[in-house]
Amino acid sequence: MNGGALPAPPPPPARRGGARGCLLLAMAIAAASVALALVLVGVGLVFGGGASVPDGSVLVVRAGRDYPETLPYAPFFFMDPGPGFHDVLRAISAASGDSRIGGIHLAVEEGRLGWGRTHELRTAVIAAGAAGKRVTASFDYAGPRGMYLASAASRVTMHPRGQLGLNGLHMEVLYYGGLLEEVGIEAQFEAIGPWKTAPEIYTGSAMTPESRAQLTALGENISAEISRAVAEGRELSSEAAGRLLADGPWTARRALDLGLVDALDYHDGVEADVLGEGRGRLVAVADYLDSPAAPRVPAEARIAVVHVDGAIAPGRSREDVVFGRVSGAESVVEALERLENDDLTRAVVLRVSSPGGFETSSDSIWRAARRLREGGRPLIASFGDTAASGGYWIATAAETVLATPLTTTGSIGVFAGKFSLGGLFDRVGVTAETVDLGGSPGWSSLATPLGEAERARLREGLEDTYGVFLERVAEARGLTVEEVHAVAEGRVHSGAAALAAGLVDDFGGLSDAVRAAAAAAGIPDDAPLEVFHLPAPPSFEEALRAEVEGGFGGFLRRSPLLAAALSGIRLTLLPIEPLFR
Repeated sequence: MNGGALPAPPPPPARRGGARGCLLLAMAIAAASVALALVLVGVGLVFGGGASVPDGSVLVVRAGRDYPETLPYAPFFFMDPGPGFHDVLRAISAASGDSRIGGIHLAVEEGRLGWGRTHELRTAVIAAGAAGKRVTASFDYAGPRGMYLASAASRVTMHPRGQLGLNGLHMEVLYYGGLLEEVGIEAQFEAIGPWKTAPEIYTGSAMTPESRAQLTALGENISAEISRAVAEGRELSSEAAGRLLADGPWTARRALDLGLVDALDYHDGVEADVLGEGRGRLVAVADYLDSPAAPRVPAEARIAVVHVDGAIAPGRSREDVVFGRVSGAESVVEALERLENDDLTRAVVLRVSSPGGFETSSDSIWRAARRLREGGRPLIASFGDTAASGGYWIATAAETVLATPLTTTGSIGVFAGKFSLGGLFDRVGVTAETVDLGGSPGWSSLATPLGEAERARLREGLEDTYGVFLERVAEARGLTVEEVHAVAEGRVHSGAAALAAGLVDDFGGLSDAVRAAAAAAGIPDDAPLEVFHLPAPPSFEEALRAEVEGGFGGFLRRSPLLAAALSGIRLTLLPIEPLFR
């Protein structure tokens, strides 16, 4: 879906520089980097360009990699981040119509792909098989996620000494309420709705009935989808597949006898079997996309994909030292505003892979997305592994919402609170003295807990946020506020349950969302598309400045979500993403 006929997208607006010393340091390192880059380019010119792809080659997808939605933040520029998730989908799609590629091979490992992206990857591989490509898979060890992926293949090979860890789906949640009490930390949180169970890991010591119910529902949905896929792919009954997925683990020999795999072999044997007697070669995703003869058709139309990847917070997109990837409202809003002035971009996909975050940041992204759509640009929302809380909030700006059946969706609710460290301070001999000039010291003090009046004011703000959230969803989904409230109150849904509740429009992944965006813009189905992704990764200067300014003492500044949890800022966040193993 990429081509070269259209002019390049407009550059992002220039931003103000940082401190002079930081820039001088950046310039010095940049100069050294350029010199090294020239050496590397020279080496490339001597030893050749991208990998060749002879006829009969097989595209290898290493299904244990994370394949991030966006390139990782890293100041170390010569560390290759590898292909992103959209690159993998693009490679599989291109290989499906490439006469040089005879098949797709899944090298299955237990990786970090969430269930939503795992479903997307499996769907893409099945489409390649339907297009006439031979689909194979192999693994040393696989669990439920690996078996789910491997079931897309017509031939599955397992290491002779491997293991198939199929013993059902399980999720374990750690509760820190007892530990915090033991060390003298008081967790004070308010949440709207019994299903908004996010703070309970800090305030309690066991699952509430609501938390257990929604996690059970999510797990049952995933388990049913795995059973369906394995039954279909391995030609088993649904009942037999369900038993095999729960009664393991299975040795390699037992897995072969039970029909879960087709052969046992070592890696060299797998390679020989996958390639057959042709002259092709195994081609990695990155090498295939860089190959000189990779299929490239001049694009006739441009579609933008704007990523909201990770927890939502103010500022630039970056890495949070506690919560991981952060989608900065400043970066995302800037990307959306840039597209308002790009007449060549016909439609936009808002790709959401986020558990939410700051209410204000989510709302700022929603407003920018809404303005883009009101300006006449079709806007389609595509959900990845998770689109919950603030992640769902921003999607209400879109005209159409697509999710996979396994996407963690919803959690329409809000919570806020703080940790009072007064008891801990007493135990370790720290004294907190306050100069009181009036007002409520509990809001800003690390040592003073919130009083009843302060907690009442906190809940008042949460109820206001929740009311706005309900109204946004009701307007976007064509429902009444009462109908939204019935499926909200913080409740987490699977993509399948969200579709039944009217919270999404259809099943589909990123590729489906791009096609839907093109159709909404009136672009013919067979028109070659250029798809580009925003926000851009941080520049060398931005990455270096972030590291220098962070320093060793900027822990809270580098973890805005943790700072919010300590100070009572309202969060629309699902801090624990369900991870079923």
